Order: sequence, then C-alpha cells, then structure tokens
Amino acid sequence: MYHPIYIFGHKNPDTDTICSAIAYAYLKNTQSPGHIPARLGEMNRESEFVLRHFGVPAPILLPHVYIRAEDVMTENPITASAEATVYEVGQLMWEHEIHEVPIVDEVGKALGVVTERSLARGYLKELHVQSMNDIPMALGKIADTLNATILVGQSDTRVSGNTFIGAMSPPTMKHYITEGDVVILGNRENAQEAALSCKPSCLVITGGEEPLPRIQQVARAQGTALLVTPHDTFATARLINLSVPAQTLLHTDVLTVSPDSIVNEITPDLLASKHEIALVNDEAGHLVGVLTKGDIAARRRHKVILVDHSERSQSADGIDRADILEILDHHRLGGLETSGPILAMIAPVGCTATLVFRRYQELGVTPPREMAGLMVAALLSDTMLLKSPTTTPEDVSVIKQLGEILGTDPLTFGREMYLAKFDMARLSPDAIACTDLKSFMLGSANVAIGQLEVADKATVLQRKAEILEAMARHQSSQGYDLQLLMVTDILSEGTELLAVGRTRIVERAFNVSLQDSSVYLPGVLSRKQQVVPPLSAVL
Repeated sequence: MYHPIYIFGHKNPDTDTICSAIAYAYLKNTQSPGHIPARLGEMNRESEFVLRHFGVPAPILLPHVYIRAEDVMTENPITASAEATVYEVGQLMWEHEIHEVPIVDEVGKALGVVTERSLARGYLKELHVQSMNDIPMALGKIADTLNATILVGQSDTRVSGNTFIGAMSPPTMKHYITEGDVVILGNRENAQEAALSCKPSCLVITGGEEPLPRIQQVARAQGTALLVTPHDTFATARLINLSVPAQTLLHTDVLTVSPDSIVNEITPDLLASKHEIALVNDEAGHLVGVLTKGDIAARRRHKVILVDHSERSQSADGIDRADILEILDHHRLGGLETSGPILAMIAPVGCTATLVFRRYQELGVTPPREMAGLMVAALLSDTMLLKSPTTTPEDVSVIKQLGEILGTDPLTFGREMYLAKFDMARLSPDAIACTDLKSFMLGSANVAIGQLEVADKATVLQRKAEILEAMARHQSSQGYDLQLLMVTDILSEGTELLAVGRTRIVERAFNVSLQDSSVYLPGVLSRKQQVVPPLSAVL
C-alpha cells in the first residue's frame, strides 16, 4: 500500500509556510517519490497571488494527521452481487482466504455481509433439501452450482418450488411431487416420465447421462427446465442447497463507517462487533473498502515533515500520533517529541525558505524557476522585503542566488506581492483580527499574536474599533490570556500593536502605556525577535 509523507507548516499558514512546504516537497521527490505538500488552513491573499503568479497548484488541505479509515482499509474489496449463490460466495472465501464477503446491489451499495460462520451453519442445519419457494433462483445459477448442462430452458429462467428427490418408485413418487417443484433423480426413464407428468418447474438428471430425446421433447413442450449434472444424487441434493441466493444468510448489523472516520474513534465499535470487518461507504453509500480488526491492530502512523514550526499548538491535530521525520524551522524549538533520531534544521535565519534552499545546495539540486520563485516570495514576505531585523546575511545571499534563477529583480516582485496582499475593504473584522495568528505558551500565559503587514497602517487603523471588538470575541472564545495584533507598516518601519485581554503584560514588557488598547512601537517589525522575547521576559 502507498503511504505518502506529508510536508506542512503551521496552522493559519502564511506565505513561508505554503511556499516552503511546496519547495521542500519538490526537492524530496527528486530523491524519492511520495512527498506531498499540505496546509493546515486556508491560504491568505498573498500566498494565492504567489501561487497564481508562478502557476503552482495549492497544497492539499490536511484537517488532521490522525489515521483515517481510508488510510488503512482494503480498497476494491472482494464482493458478491445480490444474485450470487451461497456456493459462489463460498468459492470467493476459499479462493481469497477471507472470512466475510460484502454483498452489494447493482449500483455498488452494500447490503450487508455473508460470513464464513453463517455459511457453514446454514449448510449444516439443512437436514432437508432447500426450498426455492421464498426466493426463486435463476436456472443458470443452479446449473453453475451443479456444474450442469442446460438441455431445456434459458439461463435467466426463474425456478421456484420445493425440492424433491425422486428415490422411490414412480407410482409412489407422483403422490409427493406437486406442480412447479424441482425434482432430482437418476437416469431412470420411467421415473423421469412419472416426474414430468406432475409438471415440475425443473428436472435435474444426475449421473451425467442425457435423457432420451422424447423425454426432452415432453419437458420442452410443457415448459419444464431440464438439467444434467455429473454429480450423483446425494451430492446434487447437497449442492442444490448452495444454489440459493447468499442474501438468505445476509447479516445487516455490520459496522459501517465513512472513509474519513478516524480509526481511533471507531476501534472500540469494531472490536466489540461480532464481525471481522467494517464496511467503508462513500457519501452516496457505495462500498469503497473494508476495514478489518487486523488493520486497526497494525496501528500505522502518518509520516510527516514539519516546516516553519516545531510547536505542538501550531501543528496539525493528531501530531502526537504521527511519525515526524524532519523539522526545518527558524523559530524557537517547541515541545514536540519524536520516536527516534530525525533531521532537525533549526537556525536563526529570517525565513524557513532559506533553510529549504540550504538543503537544495546540500543535495546538489538546482531548483527550477517556479520553485525559486516560491522561495523568493517566502523570503521577502517573512523578512518584510529584507527590512526585518530577523534578516541575516544568509537570507540576502539566498535572495541573490534565487534572483539569478528567477531572471527578474526579486524586490520588484516583492513589492507587487505586498500590493496584492490585502484588500482591506473586503476583509471582515474577524479575518483581520486573526491574520497570521500564532499562539504561544509564555510561562503560564496563553498568548496569541497576529501580524498584518501593510504599506500604510492608516488603512487598517481607521477600522480599529471593530477590529478590537473582533479580537475580544476571539480571545474570549479561545481562552487566550492575551491576544495581540501587530499592524506593521513596512515603509515607516514600525508597528501599531493592538491588545485585548491582560493588556498590563504589554505595558510591562515594552514599558509603555496603551492608548485606546494600542501603542505604536517604532522600529518593531518582527514578532519572533521583537515581540515574543519581551513578553516572555515578563511572564
């Protein structure tokens, strides 16, 4: 089974998170296939502009990294139709070494399952020969089960009635057979004539010898189907029980789940079930797979590579149940644990894309123009066009090298990117309040810090009142002790800091007094280097 390796950044993804995931997945796939770039939330306008500009598709949306039913289920399982006989289902179990077979209708919707146990019990309890009164059987199905030849009749002809073995004398036999019955007997001409005189629906001749032409003519004239089987009468009587529809043994109480069902959540129900499998149905009810108790016992975990974060609170839900293979990040080291040694590249640079490019160089791979463009966008976004104090000489060097691959001036593109970043008139107060929001545990305080980078902060601050109201709602609903929004003006190189919650923390950290829940911090551009450390120091 194919097991992908997901590469993703933090929740509330920014351009660095999106572009680094894509560029690193491209690099990893040059070494071995199966790496898939992913994202943990909706992309912002800047990221959408960048991907559109370079013609690169968006990463897949990954809601969590818990193992789902579709991750471990058996796809395209062995099934039988509603018309299948007990014999056919038994053959499937024998050939494929399985214990339960799902029964599906003509459009692929599961009706239930037939189990090996019910098949065995159904066969053993039949001390009499099976009647076909309740569910008429197609003549072709009976012939297949008995390995018989149809001498008279059509394969789709429906046969019904009680089943009778003609082992007694012809005169006595006529007292037991009623019109429409199925009669099994050997190659005795007088017995065949007596049986036909009762007008059965089907006459099964055992031993492999065809009846005389006149017997066949009588059967044809009165509409009695005529089969010849090589089996003896005893074997035929037992086999004919297996020609009834398997749905007579159908179990409908089997567990049914969706492909997105989280395995940990459905495990107790499957373990408690008397059945070995759960049916996995899509939204339309079509069977797409089966999940066995053995599948959940394997306890497979997703393999992931993290970029632009290493904190549990910023990562995918279920990250503790995933195998982390690598981390590339330029933030402080978070509290994630791994099951073994991993490649961890965590360095004080301005952007994760700088580390991604470092890996390209280590592996001797030159990025194509599209990947170079994504890394330029990530770098210029995270370093605020190289003006952020987090910008390092390595970042500047990487921009120069990527610019040569790109074939255009990176800063010219960067200014276009910033202009496309926000349409303030269309953004809701809630969207603005949660822009690029990241949460941090600083001491015992749960602090959320968002950042909005603009060319003119006045376009944002004219909506200050409604933004603060939205921040207060979000801070209360999420249980943050403090929520901040950095409105960073790239051209004036400063930040208007909006605060709700325990705002005294801000005043102590920056030695300022808030006016109307905000304060201007000249020269402050970086959340990581200039906002988080002072807050952490007082907490």
